[in-house]
Amino acid sequence: MRTREVRAFPLTDLEIRAADDEAARLRFRGRAIVYDSLSEDMGGWRERIVPGAATRTLGTSPDVRFLINHDPNLLLARTAAGTATLHEDDAGVMVEADMADVSYARDLAVSLERGDITQMSFGFWVTADGWAGNTHEVFGIDLDGGDVSVVTYPAFAATSAELRSAAARHTGQPPAVEPDVVTRALAEVRAGKVLSSANRQLVADAHDALGALLEAADRSGPGPEAYPIERARHRLHELELLAQL
Repeated sequence: MRTREVRAFPLTDLEIRAADDEAARLRFRGRAIVYDSLSEDMGGWRERIVPGAATRTLGTSPDVRFLINHDPNLLLARTAAGTATLHEDDAGVMVEADMADVSYARDLAVSLERGDITQMSFGFWVTADGWAGNTHEVFGIDLDGGDVSVVTYPAFAATSAELRSAAARHTGQPPAVEPDVVTRALAEVRAGKVLSSANRQLVADAHDALGALLEAADRSGPGPEAYPIERARHRLHELELLAQL
């Protein structure tokens, strides 16, 4: 099963202009993917997208949506509709779009021109990767069905549970447990609510973290400061059941 990843970069090569004064359309141009740039610290490891990582996917004319904050309700343009185009150069991937004549596009243009929004992000799937020390190197990505977005906040931390676990194993550090958000996720289900995709991700992360904790506890044996093993196993089982909902 493929896992969607999300990353963010500073917004460069920005251009906003009227594409057609009569139609009141706005033209956007900005860099969605930056090659050869180390990410922020993602928990003891960093990531670099290798030049050419998008070459193959762009050659297949992927269907990519241009959004605000990855929100499908805030659709600005789409490659399949011919209202957005992606092209690769030595520095990364540029997006150009004729934004829809909607109020949120006009509001976005104001925020961009004022410098209130300064970052872009993209949703993708990793198709080829590897490790160089503590740097996760991405050699290939798939953008078909993904998106490029202008974002209010960076999203480097929005990595999949699988990648976080792989990084934890590579760096020798267990993934961080987020008990508060897991507790909220459990409360959602117990209240009869559908578990959100974001909370599913958090549950998966907590599952990995508790698994690592159990392994470490089993290796070290009982001690005065040891986490109660039966409680951890019970919690782990509860999370496994929750993740299947």
